[in-house]
Amino acid sequence: MQKIYMDSMGKLKSEMDRAGNSCFIAYAKVVTLAVMNMRYEKIAFNKGLNDHPYVLTKELIEDALTMFNAMCDASFIESGKTAKKLKSRDKEEKHRLLFNEIWDKYNSEEFEGYVDRYVYRINVNNLADLIKDKSCVDLGCGNGVFCFALLKCGARYAAGIDFGDDSIQYAKAVANEKNLDERTHFVTSSVYITPYEDNSFDFAIQNGVFHHLKDYEQAIMETRRILKPGGWFWYYTDGEGGISYDLWDTSVEILRDVPSDFVEDILESMNVSRNKIVHLTDGLNATYAHTSWDKITSVLSRHGFGDFKRLTGGFDTDFDLDKIQADPYGKDKFGEGDLRILCRLMEK
Repeated sequence: MQKIYMDSMGKLKSEMDRAGNSCFIAYAKVVTLAVMNMRYEKIAFNKGLNDHPYVLTKELIEDALTMFNAMCDASFIESGKTAKKLKSRDKEEKHRLLFNEIWDKYNSEEFEGYVDRYVYRINVNNLADLIKDKSCVDLGCGNGVFCFALLKCGARYAAGIDFGDDSIQYAKAVANEKNLDERTHFVTSSVYITPYEDNSFDFAIQNGVFHHLKDYEQAIMETRRILKPGGWFWYYTDGEGGISYDLWDTSVEILRDVPSDFVEDILESMNVSRNKIVHLTDGLNATYAHTSWDKITSVLSRHGFGDFKRLTGGFDTDFDLDKIQADPYGKDKFGEGDLRILCRLMEK
């Protein structure tokens, strides 16, 4: 039955690829794919479906093709320009440019709401005692949101590393505004080679970063180096399988030559909320390496980590294990789901 929607997805990609990337066509692709993926959320989080999600997703993709072709039919009105510069084909440079664009655009109210989401995730997983009075590091911190959540939960010190300088400057400005300069350290750096000494931190985080890297094991080894023996590691990565991941991955491939700032500009013009702009700009542009619980815990074990526990995202839109197990089509919809893992460095 899976072939039903996979064939439709292949047709979607084929027709969109054939249409080219003039500004008008690129606009049509972005709007169509954004709408398609958001409409899928209504399928994903509905536990009372009358039809199999494969069938409903096929219909969704057919709707997307109808919408796209209707827009293409009006493409004669444009001047014929292509959609600005093309993306970098280097995986890490692409992500550096993408995330450096999106993390520094939160206003104060939006940012505080974002911080509170991570405070909630820390508390819903009962992690405050592991964080209180501890030194923490976020590898791939973006605008520092998780670091500020850690401080709100009682961390003594929080360091953030990111390869996007605009993101780091945003985090520094927030720290200065909150009089937290002495309890934070934000630095533009690679997660492969950080500026910290061995055994510097009690708690480390990579929150959806290592699955964008060329060599995530090197980043794990660097985390191991700077984490104290017995220190804890929050490791969040995308699972594998599931319709949602298929739709996003196909969307990214279709938009592979459409610049991310072009995508973001369109979403902003649609009056999409800042959190949804980030979610959609990421989902339509970022390349994810998917994995399973068994695969990633095996890798982490090989590098000295153990005491694995699966955490929860805690929000209705998270692909948590309890949602997968409670839904008759959970595995088809979400695959392995969101893999939020807490583990401990057992040895050096």
